[in-house]
Parts: sequence; structure tokens; C-alpha cells
Amino acid sequence: MEDGVGEGEDPLMRVEVYGVLEQHPWIGQVSVDHDLEEDMFSLAVKRSKAYGWSSTVLGAGNELGGRRWTLADAGGDWSQDGQVRQLAWLSVYPADDLAAQHLPVMPMTRVLTDVLQRVGELRLAGLRVQVPVRLARDAGFDLRAAADWFALASPDARADVTVTVSAGPEVSAAQVLDVAARCGHGLLRLQEAGPGSPDIVLEGTCPEWTSDAAAWIADIIVESLRAAGVRAPAEITVFHNAEPGVRAER
Repeated sequence: MEDGVGEGEDPLMRVEVYGVLEQHPWIGQVSVDHDLEEDMFSLAVKRSKAYGWSSTVLGAGNELGGRRWTLADAGGDWSQDGQVRQLAWLSVYPADDLAAQHLPVMPMTRVLTDVLQRVGELRLAGLRVQVPVRLARDAGFDLRAAADWFALASPDARADVTVTVSAGPEVSAAQVLDVAARCGHGLLRLQEAGPGSPDIVLEGTCPEWTSDAAAWIADIIVESLRAAGVRAPAEITVFHNAEPGVRAER
């Protein structure tokens, strides 16, 4: 697993968005007209600052009261070949002094998808998250409440997903599934895909296929790892089982 850290080391966190990006045909001309040299990094910085989640202003007294992270790096592959790619990634050092906040999977995902949807049409394939689980707070109540948001999805929007969890032997599939059932309120329906891998592989359905839903699922998995006592960094992937291709992000 990349960017892994142990106890006492810098708690680096990373979110990656996979899919197909079809850039707007006018983006190049707009960039020329306004003398813009924007890329994933610069736009992620601007979007993070707009939400109040991070800032590039340094020095005593300039800290954001609602700061969720310190930016480490960002990038992505915007090749226009119609292939599923790692379109965007963001690495941060999450704030560890906001006791009521859980790890910022959803905010980081929102920044990345905001940027992608600003420059083109996004067809989302999946999400990959690397988290310092030792910093995770109890998010069970919030995640159960969030299920009500997804309960408002159209019944026709249900989507098949595969969830992979790489967290070591400290947690079992049964533990993950128990928390997923409680936090998902019947809207997230997962089962073990079968043994044969050191990772936990789950398959099932979710209320809709959007970046918000993918981030919610990842958050639920983080909660299951926290509840199981996992302290080491973990990797979680949530991918849509679309055949062929991928379904458009809404």
C-alpha cells in the first residue's frame, strides 16, 4: 500500500477518483482567453479554500478554525482516450485537533469531483481511499443519519458495487459487514464475495452510484475498522460494477 504510515508518523491521507473524463471542448480556448494555467493541483487548492477546509496562508494567527487538512499534493491523469484512469488524487495531512470531526473522506472527494466536473463530463468508475485509521473518530451516529439522505434516491438508481478493504488481520469480514448493516440502514447491502485473498472483498448494492455514495460507503468501512480496533493505515476501494463501461456521475 502506498503512502502508508505507522504509529507516531505523519498521518497522510489520500483519496483517488477513477473514471473517464471528457473535457469541455471550449476549455482550451477559455484558458487562453483568460491566461489560465490551471491543473488538478491549483484547482484543488482553490476549491479547498473556497469551502474553508484548507488554506495556503502560512504563519501564526492565519490558521483556519474549520481547517480539515493541510495539503500535501494533488494531481491526476486527464488523457482524452475514453479509458478509465486515475483522474484525480489528493493527499493531505488531516487535522487531528477537531474532536467532533471524522476523517474527511467526503470533503476530499467533493473537492476532486468539483474540479473534474468544472473542466469536463465525469463518468465515475470508483474511489480509492487511504486512511490513517488511528485518527478516526466515532462516526456511527452521523453515518446512520446520512443514510436518510440516500433514502431519497430513486428506487431505479440502485447500483452494484464491489468494496475491497486492505487493513491486515485485525479485522474480519463479519465485523465490517456488521457495521455496514447498522450504518447503512438497509440501504447499503453487502456480502462477502468469497475467501482467497488477504483483503476483504465485498459485493452488493447501494442506493445510487455517485461520488457522494462512494464516499459514504468508504466512511462506513472506516467506521468498521475503527470499531474493530484497527490502528494501522488502511486502504479502501469502492467501484461500480457497470458492464460495459461506467455509469455517468450525476
